Amino acid sequence: MNNLFQSLEGKVREGVGKIAAVVQRQDSNSDSVSSAGGYLKDLTLGDYTLKPLDAVLFAGNDPVATFIKRITLHEVVPRIDRPFHELWTHAGILVDKTVLPLPFLEDGKMYLYESVFSGTVVGYTYSKVLPVDKNVPPGGCHLGPQIRDFEAVVDEGTVNVGICPLTSEQRRIVEEKFKENPNFLMEIYEQYKEFGYPLTNLLSVVASASDNLRDELDKFGQFAKKTFGAVGPVKKTVFCSEFISIIYKEIGLKTFTDNLPETFTPLEVEVAPEFGNRVYYAKEDGVSLMKHNKVKTGSFTTQAQKLIKSYAMSANWVQMKPGGGVPPGANAAGEDIDGKPLYIARVKIGSAYYLGKIRSDWTYPLVTYFDREVPINFGHEVLANLEDMKWVPGKGGEIPPKAVKAGMDDDGHYLYVARAVVGDSRGVLGIGKKSGAYAPGTVAPHLKSARIPFGGKEVREQIYDVLCHD
Repeated sequence: MNNLFQSLEGKVREGVGKIAAVVQRQDSNSDSVSSAGGYLKDLTLGDYTLKPLDAVLFAGNDPVATFIKRITLHEVVPRIDRPFHELWTHAGILVDKTVLPLPFLEDGKMYLYESVFSGTVVGYTYSKVLPVDKNVPPGGCHLGPQIRDFEAVVDEGTVNVGICPLTSEQRRIVEEKFKENPNFLMEIYEQYKEFGYPLTNLLSVVASASDNLRDELDKFGQFAKKTFGAVGPVKKTVFCSEFISIIYKEIGLKTFTDNLPETFTPLEVEVAPEFGNRVYYAKEDGVSLMKHNKVKTGSFTTQAQKLIKSYAMSANWVQMKPGGGVPPGANAAGEDIDGKPLYIARVKIGSAYYLGKIRSDWTYPLVTYFDREVPINFGHEVLANLEDMKWVPGKGGEIPPKAVKAGMDDDGHYLYVARAVVGDSRGVLGIGKKSGAYAPGTVAPHLKSARIPFGGKEVREQIYDVLCHD
């Protein structure tokens, strides 16, 4: 493990060195390196020691997780005004024997306290890491609050796992709570140990779901009941982020005392100010960054690659505060369906930069993210200066020479600025004919088409223009 960390750290330092060398040898034909600073700020070297009552977030990809992502994207992201890292799908909280003195917990070992589904039911295995506080028979399962070996959970899966540490101020509130009532967490454990997880009725826990999603939610609920009905009935259930919100509310953390626990999603846990907008990855892109009760605070496996690539990002972006709209004098890149000019926008989500559009009468942009048109309210950039650039026709994911590298997805793929006609209609015999928008969006070879945010969707267009250096 030490060799792995040394190797990863070496790659990061090598990447930083390459960027510095690129900066020194720029010429008139190279792209600007001014955006590299955004990546460098993401990188810190060293260890973070896990602490009990830090939040743990998972970005899953199983059917339940995918469903939660879509709900989060529709109903949570548009109202969030703080940056976030991922569409998290599950939440838990770290505990050890110092805060939860159960006899079967080992001294010095960190555990994950969560409401979750573990084990196997009807042939589907969610996790082979079974709870240490439940007697689960071989081939069995448990749904609901449980305690599991945290390092084993991280090692088992391939999904990203983030740790949100409480700020020092919030940590002091935790300490005061334990002085006031040393047994408060034990009391919560006893109160909720017989609760279940609402696997067959997620509809009841997605309190913010809009009417246009209820049919989809209901269909999923019917499918889940049919598939997982053998689990059997439970008297009461508690959702993962609801459960840890109950704990934080009992501690007295303001965000959680001011809101009902059942209204929290995993993503809303991350953006709570009690965590200071910090996420340390215990696992990223399938690589564990944990060693005993410590994690490396840089996400080395992907960041090194992105650091090396980031010198090629365009320089002409203007950073706007939340609700900042479009900077004065910006160059338009398209036209909306009502004739109003459209501008190229970019937002940072985690380590990725996603592209979209904004109008001068909008305070926030709309970007393509997770196959949808999504409003982002926590700050954005506008590509304000299009001088010495031109639009070049493209099709089917083709990228012309000298295309402007404007963004990057979670996997390290460059994203380029595209624009295409969307929302037009030929009508029937001329009746119902309407002109569409000439809207900016994104394109990349692996996408096989331009992706334009329009009408609440990510519209795919095979014919488009690509922004290129002149």
